[in-house]
Amino acid sequence: MLVLSGCDLTKDPRSLMSIPRLPEDKENLKSLIMAQLPEGASIIRPTNIKDTSAIRIADLNNDGVSEAVVFYRTPDQAVRIHGMIWESDGTTWKKKLVFDGEGLELDSFDLVDIMHDGKVELVVGYSSGDTEVQKGLIVYSYEDDQLQKVFEKSYTNYVINDLNGDGKFEISILTFKPNQIAELTSIQYNEHVNKFEPLSTLQLEPNVTGYYNVITGMVAENVQGIVLDVGVGAHSAYTDVVIMKNNTLTKVLSSEETYKPYATISSDENKDGIIEIAMLETPYGWEDIALSSIPWFITYHRWDGEHGLKFVFEQYRDLQDRFYFNFPAEWHHKVTISIDSKLEEYLNFINIETGETMAEIRFFSLSAWERNHEGFKLLARTEEKVIGLRSTVDLNAGKGKVEITPVVSMK
Repeated sequence: MLVLSGCDLTKDPRSLMSIPRLPEDKENLKSLIMAQLPEGASIIRPTNIKDTSAIRIADLNNDGVSEAVVFYRTPDQAVRIHGMIWESDGTTWKKKLVFDGEGLELDSFDLVDIMHDGKVELVVGYSSGDTEVQKGLIVYSYEDDQLQKVFEKSYTNYVINDLNGDGKFEISILTFKPNQIAELTSIQYNEHVNKFEPLSTLQLEPNVTGYYNVITGMVAENVQGIVLDVGVGAHSAYTDVVIMKNNTLTKVLSSEETYKPYATISSDENKDGIIEIAMLETPYGWEDIALSSIPWFITYHRWDGEHGLKFVFEQYRDLQDRFYFNFPAEWHHKVTISIDSKLEEYLNFINIETGETMAEIRFFSLSAWERNHEGFKLLARTEEKVIGLRSTVDLNAGKGKVEITPVVSMK
């Protein structure tokens, strides 16, 4: 994905995801919860959406009985964020306790055995809603119908993973204050002294716009890591890849290797289980065109496990993220966009050597599409246009994360 705005690099595209319907059991539980909410209160989801469920169910205390955790907001009370824990008796649910949260927003919420004792802790991030202010991370332990805070730390972002492969999760916390501090610290619970302790701290670059995307997962074959997309200046970016060697956080790529003129989002784009770094490539023939007018190709790479990047695949993605299509492997460095193409009108993908048209993107008016779109398949639809694709080969194409459905007249 390509992020164009230099002023809003923090908007998470996952926030555009639709919320799935609850299973029947959760619908029944939700009805019970709604009946117990104070007047004016509403159930809330984390703003940093990793799991879209508002109600999370797990056996928190490892007693063989399921508990449910839900958060809600009371906008007219001094304490805005609250949580509830419910317990199942096999046939219905009973409220066990209510607890006060922190701040004004629920930023994140994970259920994970972070203390390595077979029980599930609540890892919760709270926010004031002000992006200039650090957020607050709290780890809660639930035991004997009581909820206890076992760890607290301010943060900008955090991820949970087993980076050192010892079978125990760490919380890796990013702390960022522009032009002051940028550091990544991995913290792990030490059961021998019964407290959380830092494993390793890595100093990052503080003189940047921000760390707008922080994710964790496989970064090479059998190597877990953290990938941080970093904004620089008005719209440029680079990507840091961090792994843990001998319990020491280590950057494996330089900012020069992963620099791009516009911000992109790293992800496991091809769903192979390994995170790809999204880079930008100027189509052949567009080298002297202003950056803002270039129809960029996105090339996805992964860390090669040693000292560089390995190309994975190439993609054209609409600048407004309305559609995309992946290039066949044989197109790499052999296809460009005709310099006569016009953004928002017509894009002609041609063979560099022969000039042969390989694919076309055309923007139709709604009426023109209805009259004739022979050979074109629908990619996306807006209030005013239909975007179609025609190609000499079958392309892996689809809708992006942004689409506006046309308004249908009810006359």
